[in-house]
Amino acid sequence: MTYDEIVQALRDSTYELQNEGRMVRAGLKAQQDTASIIERYAWLYSDQALDVVREPTDEAGRRVRAAIAQGIIERRTAPQQDRLVTFYAGATVRVDGGEEIPFFTAQAQLLREPDPGRREALGEGVGAVMEAADELQFELQAAVLDVVRGFGYDCYTDFYEALKEVDYGRLQTELVRVAERLRARYRAWVEPRMERCGRAYGECPQAHMGFIRGLPEHDAVFTREGFEPAMRRTFERLGLELFTASTIHLDLEDRPAKNPRASVWVPEAGREVHLLTRPGGGNADYSSFLHEAGHALHFGLTDPAIGWPLANVGRSMAYAELWSFLFERIGHDPVWIAEATGVDEHRAEQIAVDLAGVDLMLFMRYVGKFNAELELYAGDPLDPVRGRRVFTGACDAATGFRYDPRAWQFDRDPGFYSADYLRAWLAEAALERWLRREYGPHWWRTREAGQWLRQRWLEGWLPEAEDMVAGVGEAPWSGDALIERVEGRLAVAA
Repeated sequence: MTYDEIVQALRDSTYELQNEGRMVRAGLKAQQDTASIIERYAWLYSDQALDVVREPTDEAGRRVRAAIAQGIIERRTAPQQDRLVTFYAGATVRVDGGEEIPFFTAQAQLLREPDPGRREALGEGVGAVMEAADELQFELQAAVLDVVRGFGYDCYTDFYEALKEVDYGRLQTELVRVAERLRARYRAWVEPRMERCGRAYGECPQAHMGFIRGLPEHDAVFTREGFEPAMRRTFERLGLELFTASTIHLDLEDRPAKNPRASVWVPEAGREVHLLTRPGGGNADYSSFLHEAGHALHFGLTDPAIGWPLANVGRSMAYAELWSFLFERIGHDPVWIAEATGVDEHRAEQIAVDLAGVDLMLFMRYVGKFNAELELYAGDPLDPVRGRRVFTGACDAATGFRYDPRAWQFDRDPGFYSADYLRAWLAEAALERWLRREYGPHWWRTREAGQWLRQRWLEGWLPEAEDMVAGVGEAPWSGDALIERVEGRLAVAA
């Protein structure tokens, strides 16, 4: 095999795998079968292919080698992954003694259910499904660890630090500093909402978090009728053709088996990108669409001429999440809210404060998840008693919610994705501060800002989040811009 043959096969297999995953996620296919796809490329996802790439000195070659390593993990764990995904796609949640609801539908209902008691009942049923999947989760996790050891790493954390070229200890130190600095602001915002659920800080089940996140008190102003005009106006002002680009395909349909968590699938950057959301009504529709639009535009407007590796393979997801966070935060601006919904200035300011509170709540959640993962992999990650204790201990302490220990495996994304999200949180706040200085406080109204973004996206996945921050003269790996933004916004509510 040659290097060029490897790159072409990576391109072809990625295309097939992305579309397979998308079909199941969209509720268009009941059973996932990535194993058969990966087996057709067994020669590619192999130690022999790694030997061909060896130790490349160019960035594209390093991305190819990383893609092969990830592909080896996917190949050797595809049967376990398929069984797990298929289980959840077909699972049902039992509520109130007999009612059965599809697992993903129950998760969507948790975001909208107004009755606190029924939310907790739904959460209990969802937890039971997660517990039923424990053995499948164990099989998957054990297979991943076996592959990582085959790469010469005794520790899962060490492997991903090397693969993503990041120091997780350094990142954790900064995140803990930021979280502690913002804790008082967070408690002042979240405690009254927990009390409305009939629970105190430290005793509130996590089942209420999604409902609180959705800000149902503001749902009425985020209408279905106003959704598309607001989104079209936002991207037209920036000169970004989200709704008309031939490379971007939108799926907004509501299907019972469709995963409610919005997502973007990229069979090939610069050529074919799919944005999936499952509208449920209210602010969540606006926020999730803006978030995923950032991904869709980044990958949809990539220049494929830079070569498949730099267009499609990142060192981590932090750079991609930087853009999705940036667009989601447009929806937190009170001026944008007033224009999008027609509310007056005072109401728009109230909504903006609450969106900042939600953002901080989610930041705390991901700090908790990241802390839990670092502690978990510092010991035996397959010890269920220890794993549940580590998960609930770290997440409870960070958020003030009481986490369900049965979610300890379900609520953990592979490859330290939590760290990628958190790096994007820090980087986006710094970049947004620069955009406000460069193009004005309402930078999202200007085509000049849109053109600057378009030029960045032509580079595909070449830089990292921290590279972008340093490139505009801000401080990478620093949470100061995030602290400044949160304190400035939540101070309005004090």
